[in-house]
Amino acid sequence: MRTMIQSKHVLMLLGSYDQSAHEGIDESAGQHGWHLNVSILKEFQLPDAWQGDGIIASLNHNKSLVAFVKKAQVPVVDLSIWRDDIDLPRVVADNSAIGQLGAEHFLNMGHQHYAWFALNNDPVGKMRYVAYSERLAKANLKCIRLDTTLCKDAAYMIKRLRKLPKPCAIYSKSDNDAAWLFNVCMDANLRVPEDIAILGTDDNRLICENQAVPLSSIRHDLKTIGYEGAKMLGKLMSSQKLKKTLKLILPSGITIRQSTNALAVTDPLIRKLLKYLQTHFRRSIGTREVAEIFGVSRRNLEKRFRKSMHCSLHDYLIKIRIDEAKRFLQYTSEPIETIAALTGFCHAPHFSNTFKKKIGVPPSHFRNQ
Repeated sequence: MRTMIQSKHVLMLLGSYDQSAHEGIDESAGQHGWHLNVSILKEFQLPDAWQGDGIIASLNHNKSLVAFVKKAQVPVVDLSIWRDDIDLPRVVADNSAIGQLGAEHFLNMGHQHYAWFALNNDPVGKMRYVAYSERLAKANLKCIRLDTTLCKDAAYMIKRLRKLPKPCAIYSKSDNDAAWLFNVCMDANLRVPEDIAILGTDDNRLICENQAVPLSSIRHDLKTIGYEGAKMLGKLMSSQKLKKTLKLILPSGITIRQSTNALAVTDPLIRKLLKYLQTHFRRSIGTREVAEIFGVSRRNLEKRFRKSMHCSLHDYLIKIRIDEAKRFLQYTSEPIETIAALTGFCHAPHFSNTFKKKIGVPPSHFRNQ
């Protein structure tokens, strides 16, 4: 057991405080036996004569916080991308993956009209918007930007929302933004999700589950960011060289609630087909078998499916299977062969090859990450 004198003294300076990130930092600090100084949380006043071994920070627009970190003569790890103009080791969210996931979710619901909303135009929002809009562009779909200089004016936003083509899928930078937008929809007498589908980010249950219509949200893995950030700081304080000074943490999925839980597909055949695929994807079925089940030609089915879903039926079926496989890899210890069988793949090699092609890494690598 290390004594207090021998322990590393680490200062936590989270300009944008989050309890989940704090939990991750605290867990890692406990494993290392550090003394974690969190005194700044009560009153945001930087210590005058702090002496320690390292700082784990979350920099933002706070100039005093940035100045303090710049003057520090100890290793610093930043958990934010806000101040990417400052050269620091970082563990941050993969905001591009988050934005792309938002687009994928709405595409899977069959939406034809899309928008983006953020109350503030910051680096995090910019990265999420770019990834969101680029993924939509690949499906030949446009994204309407609602984050104008007047976006905080509720009366202005009511007019913008009423003019949007309906139904419209709106991805918001954060749960705070999504909740604000939802209240404006209520004032505009717009139904959620029938007229406007709203998706946020962070999966803050206190926000998402306490709206008149609970909000769907991307699970931003802040606890892992905090844990991995503290782990990186530990290496620096031990004078280890980092192989990479930027570590990106992928989102852990989407918590689907009522605000997006409605298919926007207008073709009745495709609506029935989507429901069928959600419950039968584990079977070894393909486009030909599905066409026979629904009594239509394969060509007609493919044409109608692509028009509604912006991808082939085969690609959609593979995506459902891959998403289910990812959940097995993340939350179970089932062997690859079993996961392949449970997710509709004919055998393990086919599953592994398809997974690597779609995700970029083999299933075993994904599980280790």
